Order: sequence, then structure tokens, then C-alpha cells
Amino acid sequence: MIWRESDYESTWEPFDRQFAFAPNFYERTAPAIELPVGALVVDLSPIFAHEGPRFASGETAINAAALRSFIWLAEDEELLALDWQHQTYRYSPAEHVLQDASMFVPVFPNGDYYAHMPADLRWGTFGHPWQQTLTIWGDELVGTLGAELLTWLPRHPQSTV
Repeated sequence: MIWRESDYESTWEPFDRQFAFAPNFYERTAPAIELPVGALVVDLSPIFAHEGPRFASGETAINAAALRSFIWLAEDEELLALDWQHQTYRYSPAEHVLQDASMFVPVFPNGDYYAHMPADLRWGTFGHPWQQTLTIWGDELVGTLGAELLTWLPRHPQSTV
């Protein structure tokens, strides 16, 4: 099984502790997490500004780029996939690609807060659906996924890098 269900509380607890996650549907300016030093926040509003194929292609591109970066950085390591108020998972990005499986928890925040990271939280992503942002942290992931996304999406002013 590529996507294995994980206990919700024990999966979210390290993330909450490190990033002081504070979900709030009505908050549109302050980030929902304490941004780590060196975090890149990418503005996804140019994607959200469109419907149909333009939106779908942007969403697909973000998910594909993230998965590619995860494979290069994680190799055989499992990642945690957090979906606020829904099932959490552990998964192998490499096995996911080899099996051509669907993403149970996407990276692109189309409807909820989503986060992907290794268990030690050294790098990862946090998608904020209402602010239409994707936060990327960890030098390795900022240098790969972040650099790629900045070729076609703007840096959000919340960035700490």
C-alpha cells in the first residue's frame, strides 16, 4: 500500500508544535503557521484567477513539480501528508510515481490546508487555500521546488527568504 493511513493526532502534533498551526477560515493576511527562517511563500493567486484548463494545468503542474522534488530529496524515505480535518497519511513518493497512484492529499491547496514533509520536518510544503499560497521550507526544497515555481509564479511578501 503506497498511501498508509496514519493517526491524525500523532501525525499533526509535531507539525503543530514546530509551526504553531492556527487555522482560521477568515484570516486572509497572517500566515496560519509560524514561518521558519528561509521559508519561501509562493503566490498561487495567478492560478486561482482562472477556471477550467488554465486552473487545472496550474494545479497539476504544482503537484507534479512537488512530487518530483520530493522523490529527489526523500529517495526511499516516507513522507507525512496532512490534510486538515481529514485523514492523514504516510507515503513513499517513489512508490507513488512507480504505481501511477492518485494523490490522496495534493500539494496544491485546492480546498483545505495541506502539508507534506518527512517525519523530522527538515523540509516540506504547506498549502494555504484561502490565502492562495504555498509555503516551502528547507534549503534543499526551496532550492529545487521553490526555484522552479518562481520561474512562473510570484514570490509572496510573507517569504522569509
